[in-house]
Amino acid sequence: MKIAETLTKELFTHIGKYRSALMGFSMIMVFLFHARSEKLGFMPTGLWGAVCKNGNLGVDIFLFLSAFGLCYSLKKNTIKRFYYNRFKRIIPTWWVVLFFIHITGIFVGSKFADGSFVYPHSAVDMFYWYTGLGYFFNTCSYEWFIPTLLLFYLLTPVVYRLPRNQVLLLILLSISLVLLYKGSGVLPYISLSVTRIPVFLFGVLFFKDIEENGYYRFLITCIGLFICVFALSFFRKVPDVIQAMPLLPIVMGLVSLALSLKYTRYIEVFLAFVGTISLEFYLIHGHRRPQYLLSHVISNSAMLVLGAFILCLVLSYLLHLLMKKVNEKYLFPNK
Repeated sequence: MKIAETLTKELFTHIGKYRSALMGFSMIMVFLFHARSEKLGFMPTGLWGAVCKNGNLGVDIFLFLSAFGLCYSLKKNTIKRFYYNRFKRIIPTWWVVLFFIHITGIFVGSKFADGSFVYPHSAVDMFYWYTGLGYFFNTCSYEWFIPTLLLFYLLTPVVYRLPRNQVLLLILLSISLVLLYKGSGVLPYISLSVTRIPVFLFGVLFFKDIEENGYYRFLITCIGLFICVFALSFFRKVPDVIQAMPLLPIVMGLVSLALSLKYTRYIEVFLAFVGTISLEFYLIHGHRRPQYLLSHVISNSAMLVLGAFILCLVLSYLLHLLMKKVNEKYLFPNK
């Protein structure tokens, strides 16, 4: 038992230590998932195709790690400072990208992206567009992830204060909600958000167990949830997000252990760099914009994806530096 507890602690401790690298890893997964496009000729098969097809799990990894990081932030800061830090990090950068998409959409529209979103053309549209509420009301909006993330951030202080067992109960209730919601036809446009609620809560539970040195207890919880989800799959269709959720922390722990090896040092540094600019990277790569832009000069689909990835990295880093400078000098000086 003692050996098992030691190994479990070793496994889960590395997740917090290599959190930035794991977030970078998750963003690369999301990029590969979105890179697939019949129109652009990139539909890989075999193992590579399986990796790209399941890249949407990168979102779940990111949400799990975000919940963990938010709880850690709440532990160190007041709620006021917590919301201030979140606003400073996300909103200005998000608005800059939304404004750029808005302006380019006026001139080139769908020629610059593979998207079915509606560009704002009125004051009401702009309100929905720049607040993210358009996603929840199925009207003028650009994407779903940032509005969902902001909603989760808003509710995190409430969940953070709950006892560990109540958070676990919320996870079980949210899984039940997802199963009832799936296929019901109710508000289908927010399905991507609803199915991610258990994953985010799972990240909060992970933080609580780690803080209480309950590494082994969390592992047992993962195994128990996996058994429950596996049993449910015999009775009804369980979303892939829920099926993978109990295994995500174990997989992340193993990846973190691999990143701790001296032979993977440069990989860890690169992934941590992507993790640092993960917000900008996600926003810039949306709707395959870099791929569509480069498709005018690159015909090979694989090279097109590689070029788009490099372009995303460069633009994301430049945007990150720009917004950091703007925040420090103009928007949030000496705060």
